[in-house]
Amino acid sequence: MSRILIDGRFVGVGESIGRYTLELLSHILELDKKNSYTLLIRPAGVDACGGSFDIKKLELGNLIRNSELEIRNLQIKVLDIKHYSLNEQVGLLKFLKKEHYDLVHFPQFNHPIRYRGKFVVTIHDLILLNHAKANFVKRAAFLPVLKSAARDSAAIITASEETKREIIYTLRGREEKINLIYHGIDHSKFNITAKSHRELLDKFCQKNKIENDYLLYVGAWKSHKNLSRLLAAYEKYVFENEKFVQLVLVGKIDRKEKTLLKEIARINSRAMKQWSNEAIVTSGPVGSDDELAAIYAGAIAYVIPSLAEGFGWPPLEAMACGTPVISSKVSCMPEILGDAALYFDPLNVDDITGAIKKIISDHSLRQKLIKSGLEQVKKYDWAETAKQTLEVYNSVLSI
Repeated sequence: MSRILIDGRFVGVGESIGRYTLELLSHILELDKKNSYTLLIRPAGVDACGGSFDIKKLELGNLIRNSELEIRNLQIKVLDIKHYSLNEQVGLLKFLKKEHYDLVHFPQFNHPIRYRGKFVVTIHDLILLNHAKANFVKRAAFLPVLKSAARDSAAIITASEETKREIIYTLRGREEKINLIYHGIDHSKFNITAKSHRELLDKFCQKNKIENDYLLYVGAWKSHKNLSRLLAAYEKYVFENEKFVQLVLVGKIDRKEKTLLKEIARINSRAMKQWSNEAIVTSGPVGSDDELAAIYAGAIAYVIPSLAEGFGWPPLEAMACGTPVISSKVSCMPEILGDAALYFDPLNVDDITGAIKKIISDHSLRQKLIKSGLEQVKKYDWAETAKQTLEVYNSVLSI
């Protein structure tokens, strides 16, 4: 029996990486009865773990009882060491040296660069280096950590061919130790039955004054998400066409993005004069996955205008809920979405506008994309992600 540590310090504080960590571990535990696992979390992650592992009582070193799987081979340890911190390089290194795990999985590139035990690292993307707003200090700090992750790890996991190529080119990662393992989506929550959740959708629409068909975006407002061009393309569409379709932005409202906020306010002021209703709705985060699924299902289409992505959960979740997707034709999106999306050039506002117009006006195209989308998402299953990841663990442990 090998002792495996999963670094879960993003759980409860880093939405996408924390989600990846919990989904992966919960499915690995269903497959692996041989090895013992420890999940390392910060205090903020305790509640999130309770939702995933049915924790009745959190005690360090105790086995965790799960109502479905009886006793899981899992321990949870709490260590308040912030990710991307100096203490990550000192305190976490000290902890790992003391515990002597047979294998550690870092689900993000950040790790103690002086750690010499066996470890697997997941590198989701290199957006921080290649597409983020210029920040010399951040890049200078993270590049050595990324290079160490690529050089010193026993194996690398990534979720797209695009990122794999970037790891090889930018970090000089050895191709033979890079494992392409696609993420899954939660088909129990995001599926075609979401269209029947009218009560959740009606409540959301009433709260946010959504009275028309709507185009949906879910995610952050970071520069590589390309929202500035989406807003320009949407404005061009909505004021040049008879059909009034609102644009709904779900996710944390980034108050630092003052230019985006000003553009939204300007477009809404213009819309109020013409329709007595705001054209762009910024809802903030939603309360539950069930509500999010209902919002996906209620949209006339989902749009992802990104200039770069490592994988992209929201468009797949939208597809799973029976909503057609229009997407930028860059980065990993054609790889992940296949033939199930309508693509556009994300640098060309007119092209984005054209895609919006086409998806809204062409009913037969929407039906075609809905059908192909439901087929495409079958490729992404957490059980398969866990199976392939466990194979990587066992391969590294056998060396």
